[in-house]
Amino acid sequence: MRAYMSRVVMVSVVALVLAGSACLFSPESGGESEATDYFSPVDTPSKLLANFQLAYQTKNLDAYMDCLHEEFEFLLLEVDWDDYTGDGEIDQSWGLDIEEEMTGNMFSSDEAEVIELSLDGNTETVWWGDPSGETLQLIRNFDLKVYYNNPDGTVSGYHALGIAKFLCKPNADGDYQIWRWEDQSET
Repeated sequence: MRAYMSRVVMVSVVALVLAGSACLFSPESGGESEATDYFSPVDTPSKLLANFQLAYQTKNLDAYMDCLHEEFEFLLLEVDWDDYTGDGEIDQSWGLDIEEEMTGNMFSSDEAEVIELSLDGNTETVWWGDPSGETLQLIRNFDLKVYYNNPDGTVSGYHALGIAKFLCKPNADGDYQIWRWEDQSET
C-alpha cells in the first residue's frame, strides 16, 4: 500500500509539475492562464507537459495515457521495489500496463478528490543515450498533494516532495511522449 500511494503521489506530482512548468516557460501555452484544451500536435516537451498536467487536473486517464510512449518505463525508488506483476520477482520498474492500472486507480479513488501538483525547473537537455538527439531529458522538482475533504471539514491525504527525471521522445507521428520516468527523490 505504501508503494502504491507513493507511486500515486509521485505520478500526480510529476504530471502537475511538468504541466505547470510548461505553462510558465512555453510561449505556445499563453503564459500563466489555465489551459482548457490539449495541444495537438505535441511537437515540443512543453506541450507534452501541459497535456500531462491537464490530464492530472481533470483526472482524464485517456489523455494521460496519450502522454506516455508505448515503450514507457517508470523506475522506482528502492524503497518501493515490490512484486507488482505477480510473477514472484521483485520489480524495480514497471511499464505501460501497470502505469495505466495505478493511475486509473488513483484518478477514480475517493482518496484523490483533489490533486495539486507543482513542478519547478526548466532544465531540458538532449539525453546522452540517444545518438539521434531526439530524446530530451527534463529534471523537475515536484510537490504533489492528493487529498479529500472529510465530512467533519478536515482534510486528509498524501503529500510527496522530490525530484523526477523524464526522458521524452517523439513517437512515430512526431508527438513527444514520456518514454522513461525516474523517481530520483531521497526518501
